[in-house]
Amino acid sequence: MPLVAVLLVVGAAACHCAWNLILKSASDRAEVSLGALVVGAVLASPVLAVYALRDVSLEGWLLIALSGVFETAYVIALTAAYGAGDLSLVYPIARGTPALLVAPLSVALLGERLSAPGIIGIGLVVIGIFATHQPAGQGGTAGAGSHGRAVVFAILTGLAISAYSFVNKLGVQRVPVPLYATLVFAVDAVFLTIVLRARGGLRWPLLPRGEWTPALIVGVLMMGSYLGVLGAMTLAPLAYVVAARELSIVLTTIAGVVLLAERASARRLGGAALIFAGLVAIALSR
Repeated sequence: MPLVAVLLVVGAAACHCAWNLILKSASDRAEVSLGALVVGAVLASPVLAVYALRDVSLEGWLLIALSGVFETAYVIALTAAYGAGDLSLVYPIARGTPALLVAPLSVALLGERLSAPGIIGIGLVVIGIFATHQPAGQGGTAGAGSHGRAVVFAILTGLAISAYSFVNKLGVQRVPVPLYATLVFAVDAVFLTIVLRARGGLRWPLLPRGEWTPALIVGVLMMGSYLGVLGAMTLAPLAYVVAARELSIVLTTIAGVVLLAERASARRLGGAALIFAGLVAIALSR
């Protein structure tokens, strides 16, 4: 991966870790997520003075809409997973599933070529991710039932991530990255509003006046993470970007243990070390 792509991915991983930590700690996760999407879209809206909407092709609009569908599903599944399980359990599975799926599919569907060190690195990331999975009854705050629900929702989250990663790879080839990110956030906000209203969970005001701070912070971090990943996708193969992006798993596992007082086994910590070793291999690959 080019150094610029590596730096973009590292920055994105740090932002993603931070906003997931905040979201996990929030009691009204769906509302905070919606508020964050609105904040991100508003903050990025000045790009509309630089790029004209009329220049977005029909194919570009279709990809933006499709990305919005998958990313809305991602938000719903992620908030449900955090409601059922630990951050240090949910996050590795949710982020690890794409690393397992995207590499072979990017070769088959996008014709990407991966070097031997890159393949080894992806393999280490995948092994490390699933090593972090801690079966019920071996620590963590969730019981057996909620543990199972957390795992199911985490896997669904990972499937949504895999889907929108492919869509976004195609999208940034047709729409400038800043404009693409802004429009996807706006579409996400609309779709999530529709879903929450259909579920009867949408209230007004969306968040009490004193509770907008988490949404503001999450919105900034979410947009920063998204722009970093999209930028990296324009510079490096999708499989490398998705796998390297999982540096956030190491950061989030540590954050869950240190900041949320979650119990982590040696297996989870060892898995985090394998992920880091895989990321080093990917960064050195050509």
